[in-house]
Amino acid sequence: MKKILRICGILFTALLCAVYFLPAVRSYSNIPSKIYIQRGTQKAIDLGLPVKADIESTGVISLSGQTLAEATGMQSPLVIDSVGNGDAIIELSLFGLPVKKVKVNVSDEVMVIPGGQSIGVTLYTKGALVVGITGIELENGGSVNPAREAGMLPGDVILRINGTEVQNADHVSDIVNESEGTLNVEVDRDGRKLDLKVTPATDYKDGKNKLGVWVRDSTAGVGTLTFIDPNDRWFGGLGHAICDLDTGSVLSVKEGEIYYSEVIQINKGENGVPGEIKGYFSSASGNMGLIVKNTDYGIFGTLYDSVDLNAFSQPIPVARPDEVKLGPAKILSTIDHEGVKEFSCEIIKVNDQNAPEQKSLVISVTDPELLEKTGGIIQGMSGSPIIQNGKLIGAVTHVFVNNPTKGYGLFADWMLQQMG
Repeated sequence: MKKILRICGILFTALLCAVYFLPAVRSYSNIPSKIYIQRGTQKAIDLGLPVKADIESTGVISLSGQTLAEATGMQSPLVIDSVGNGDAIIELSLFGLPVKKVKVNVSDEVMVIPGGQSIGVTLYTKGALVVGITGIELENGGSVNPAREAGMLPGDVILRINGTEVQNADHVSDIVNESEGTLNVEVDRDGRKLDLKVTPATDYKDGKNKLGVWVRDSTAGVGTLTFIDPNDRWFGGLGHAICDLDTGSVLSVKEGEIYYSEVIQINKGENGVPGEIKGYFSSASGNMGLIVKNTDYGIFGTLYDSVDLNAFSQPIPVARPDEVKLGPAKILSTIDHEGVKEFSCEIIKVNDQNAPEQKSLVISVTDPELLEKTGGIIQGMSGSPIIQNGKLIGAVTHVFVNNPTKGYGLFADWMLQQMG
């Protein structure tokens, strides 16, 4: 009985301690796993209790004039000063127990030229993308499907046939029609290389050998330029990947370009029906730059030397994710012949993201002109810069189909990490 009472007493004491220290414990849980500090500034963290702070490397940050490796028993708030560019890991412990590991990144402020211009985009893929599997009609009235029998799937990218590198969709037809017997077809499936054995069949309608696939090697559309790095002329746009409409596959980049685009029509968005910007562009409109990368966070490349950066806005700082706050902001976009305009919006949700992810923000359009002309966010506005407190915080990415006045945004910092 005494043993039970003793255990109960210990548990009761622990409960009282837990209640007493609960606010501090909560404050620890709210500390982000990664903190960004601009070089030359400091960051204060309200911890609520004395804490021991250890660091795995020195020379990046300091605390109250000491390196964090030397600092022990620090009182709240924990003030971190930047010393040099780089990353540091802080381990916070309370009463000898580890509570939190925090990665601190210190870097110089990044300046970019905000975009908002409507751009035309053309992209040619590596190899030929399989967008459909189809049967081949035979002379006897039957049909076969060589590609399906070999295990080929929509979304596969045909890279080589019998060792010959595929240049485009027409090249696939030429190689297959001129070949005999079973072919060794190398495909890329979600980053994995597969060798498939495919025996073409002769289509009785035109007498040509075929695999039984529909393939595509290019796409084109209209989007929005997000930013330009004035130092190396790198650009970022769209805020999401260019994907094939039929398969949803992220298209690989063989070559691609962006162009100046002219908005010629706006289809207003309504609940359940996404709107769209229709634009006109061609090589005569002016080639702006070369697309190098197509990622989940946008397209990236370099502007041609012929593009005069003086024709764009002045550079502004890029906000780190932890600087983005709920409240008013601006969207830069082009919805008519008058060019880039500022439109008011509200940041109504900010997701806690410590590494690149999509859907960083939720925005609500409040600008009367934008609501009147577009209904809110529409296709073609993807990549539109979002500005808050004079800094680029992100880019518009997707619209809420059932409520076009709202949509998602991506942190600009995640886009920056994709460049180069």
